Amino acid sequence: MRNMVINHEKKGEKSLLQNYIFNLIKTLNGILFPIITFAYSARILGVDGVGRVNFAKSVITYFTMIAMLGMNYYGTREAAKRRNDKDELSRFCLEMLIINGCTTLLAYMFLVISMFAIPMLRGYRDLLLICSVAIVLQGMGMEWLYQAMEEYRYIAVRSFLFQIVALAALFIFVQNVGDVIPYAIITLVASSGSYILNFINARKYIYLHRHVRYAIRKHLKPLLWLFAMAVSIELYTVLDTIMLGFLKGDKAVGLYTAAIKVERMVNTLLASVGVVLIPRLSFYISQGKTEKTAGLIKKGYNYVFLLSIPAAVGLFMLSDEIILLFSGSQFVSAGFTMRLLVPIVILIPFSMMTNQQTFVPMGKEKLILVSTSVGAVTNLILNSILIPRYAENGAAVATVIAEMAVAAVCLINAQRFFNMKKLLRSVWLYCLAAAVIPVVVSLIKLIKTPYIVHIILVIPISAMLYLVILLLLDNQYAKEAVQIVSKKLSLGRREEHG
Repeated sequence: MRNMVINHEKKGEKSLLQNYIFNLIKTLNGILFPIITFAYSARILGVDGVGRVNFAKSVITYFTMIAMLGMNYYGTREAAKRRNDKDELSRFCLEMLIINGCTTLLAYMFLVISMFAIPMLRGYRDLLLICSVAIVLQGMGMEWLYQAMEEYRYIAVRSFLFQIVALAALFIFVQNVGDVIPYAIITLVASSGSYILNFINARKYIYLHRHVRYAIRKHLKPLLWLFAMAVSIELYTVLDTIMLGFLKGDKAVGLYTAAIKVERMVNTLLASVGVVLIPRLSFYISQGKTEKTAGLIKKGYNYVFLLSIPAAVGLFMLSDEIILLFSGSQFVSAGFTMRLLVPIVILIPFSMMTNQQTFVPMGKEKLILVSTSVGAVTNLILNSILIPRYAENGAAVATVIAEMAVAAVCLINAQRFFNMKKLLRSVWLYCLAAAVIPVVVSLIKLIKTPYIVHIILVIPISAMLYLVILLLLDNQYAKEAVQIVSKKLSLGRREEHG
């Protein structure tokens, strides 16, 4: 008799809010750790040292992508469909591990060939080999399984513990400009070390014993579609760093990394809104629950814009201060580059909400490939033209235009399935409310205080006024956010007194 996992219909689904909170905690850990480590390492290793490590990590991203073969999206979607049947889920996970074992060997073969065939990579051999351990760890970690099971509490706690250990190691082992190798090892432990625990803990959800027959072939076609999508995404999201390294050297990579670091962290935070929707949307779609599916998608888009628009305005107004705070005076010229990159704070979350969080659960991988391919081609052409002349600023302009192209194609594709005018009806409200942020920043900058004080004052005051304006404009999502926070606070007070 088949072993059944908890039936979500009968025993109650995990709260989407709870899932989001734990995924947000995990995401915040993933943001705070890089902020702290980058702020520290930038001052110790300097522009060249930071650029060297980030160039090696960017190169390895392509080989990790080969090994994963689109499994992160496919695994989450398909495991979510099977999560009520432990036998079927076990068989699927083991099939994914077999495929991943083969693709990992292929990825390492290409990596070794590249290190010998490309002269520039020979000087990065040690760093590339260290960073390449992530290729193995990501595959065996099966992060997609835990997302499909909506185990965001486990993911958050596990990630936090590894990042604390890595942070302590950073302060102990990275103390001078030559400690590039220890820094690379520590960032590897922080980002991928917890995948070892994932593999050990997987026995809780699946049987790790051999099955009589495996259906490998049926997974290859959808995986290859998602792999093509992943290639096109990584091509234009990592290509800027790699081309800067080849054409302009470690210093340009270091400045560009400082400029884009905070914005990518904000994008990661905003993406956490949609990540928790993938398993639930996959489950609803497989059950034919059209109304629940449409409601979740509408909510996802609104929360993305509610958060991304004020974040973009704030980052634009405080670019120089943020660069000084997180990177130091060596990186001060990256403030202009950071302002150039600000539009991606809105563009990337919109594209991700459309592609990864909506089209992946719907099984529309071909549409994702179209938009990401347009972005890849645009980015490649513009990087080739702009980087030789404008270095990190040219890479920034190329990235923004490529993301605009992706977002435009996403909008056209999404219009085929949804009334996008209706879904995006509230965007003007978020823009109107965010107009208060430049006023707040300008007034606070009149006060002759250190730039850190400006940042500390601007964020809470701007956030409060932004929310108040949305409430006055009767925005239902702002009201919902306030109600959720109020409910949590009153519940906390009740538990405290009772």
